[in-house]
Amino acid sequence: MLKILTVTAMMLLSTTSLLAQEFDLFFDSKSLRIDLIHTANAQQEYYSVDRYYKEPYWGGSKINLIDTLGYGNYQYRIVDSASQRLIFSKGFSSLGAEWIVTPEAKTLWRSFEESIVLPFPHKSIGVEILKRKGKEWVTLTSFYVNPKSYLINTDQKVKIEARKIHYSGNTAQKIDIVILAEGYTASEMQKFMRDAQRFKDTLFSWQPFRNYTQNFNIWVVPTTSEESGTDIPGEGIFKNTFFDSHFYTFGTERYINTTHNRQIRDAAANAPYDQIYVLVNTDRYGGAGIYNFYSICTSDNPYSGFVFVHEFGHAFGGLGDEYFSDDEAVEEFYQLQTEPWEPNLTTLVDFESKWKRSMDASTPIPTPTTDEFLNKIGVFEGAGYSKKGIYRPFIDCSMKSIISNALCPVCQKALIDQILFYSK
Repeated sequence: MLKILTVTAMMLLSTTSLLAQEFDLFFDSKSLRIDLIHTANAQQEYYSVDRYYKEPYWGGSKINLIDTLGYGNYQYRIVDSASQRLIFSKGFSSLGAEWIVTPEAKTLWRSFEESIVLPFPHKSIGVEILKRKGKEWVTLTSFYVNPKSYLINTDQKVKIEARKIHYSGNTAQKIDIVILAEGYTASEMQKFMRDAQRFKDTLFSWQPFRNYTQNFNIWVVPTTSEESGTDIPGEGIFKNTFFDSHFYTFGTERYINTTHNRQIRDAAANAPYDQIYVLVNTDRYGGAGIYNFYSICTSDNPYSGFVFVHEFGHAFGGLGDEYFSDDEAVEEFYQLQTEPWEPNLTTLVDFESKWKRSMDASTPIPTPTTDEFLNKIGVFEGAGYSKKGIYRPFIDCSMKSIISNALCPVCQKALIDQILFYSK
C-alpha cells in the first residue's frame, strides 16, 4: 500500500511539474490587465477595448489555468495566436450584467468599466469574450494582443505599499485576497488596519474557511480618501472618497457599490490578488459581491461581519442569493426556462447538474418547508429574488438570512471546490 501511495504521489508531483512548465511556456509571473468598456441596454450589449496594462504580480494559479467550474454570466478565453490552443479561461460577472435587468435598461444605454486579468503572455494571444445563453456561450467580441505592443502601459498608476495581514506562502498556490480602504482618511488608517484584521478573523471563523486558512493570503492596500464615509445619494450626502462609492446603486437603498473599476484595479495591482474586497468606512448596512469582479461592504454596522462573508460567497464562490422579496430593483433576474449557473440555485430544468446526488433518495422534489426537513438537503421553493419557480438547497442558510456561520452543505461544497481549484 505504501508503494502505491508513493507512486501516486510521484505521479501527481510529475503532473504538477509539467503543468507548471506549461505556464512558463506561455506566461511569466506578471499580469496583463485589459480594461474594457461594457455598453448595454436590455436588448443589446457590446464590449470595446479601453486600455492595456502590464502589472507587477500574477496572483493566480500556475496549474489550473482553464476554467472547469463554468460559473459566471461571461467568460474570457485566451488562445495562443500561433497554435490557436486554449491556454487560459475564466468566468466572471459584472455590475453591467446586473444593470441589464433593471427597468432603466429598457429605455437607456449605459456604459460600465470592467477588466479582465491574465498572466502576462510571452507571445501574441487571441482574446475572446463570451456571454452565457442558456447552456451555450455566444461570442460578444474577439481581438488579438501583441505583448510587445507600445500600447501596453507599464507604468503603475497607483503606488501604495501593500501589507500582509495573513500569509500562508507562495501566491501561486494560495487564494490571495486584497482589501482596499474606501472612505478612510489619512488619520483613520489605523482604524482601517484594525477593521481589516477584524474581518479577516470573521472570515476564518466561518466554515468552510476555518478549515482552509492555510490556503489563503490576505493583503491590505491603505488607499486614503479626502473625506470619511461614502455617498448616500438618497439623503443628499456626497463625500470625496478614493473609489467614489455610493449607496442607492440602481435605486436600491442598501446596495453600496462603485462604477470606478479602473481605480479599484489600479489600487489592487499593488499586491498579487485573486479576489478584491473594498471595505467602506461607515456604520450603514450594505454590501455587494459580484463573481470574479469584486466585493464591497461597510465596516461598522452590527451585521458587517455577516455581510463581509455573505458577499464573499457571491464574489468568490459564485453563490446566488437565496432570499426573495417584493421590493427588489431587478425584474426577472433569472429566466425560469433555463438552469441558473449558480451552484446553490435551481429551476429544476437541469437539476441533475446541481446537488441532486447529495440528497437522500426519499426526500421529495420539491421539498416542503417543514420541520421534517429542517436540517436536510432538499429543493425548497423561493430563492434568487423570486417566490416561485426558483429553489434553494436548505430551509435556511447564510445566503438566505442574516445568520452567521450557517452556510449550508451545498454552499460549503461549492466554496471548497473553488478553494481547491485556485490554491493548486
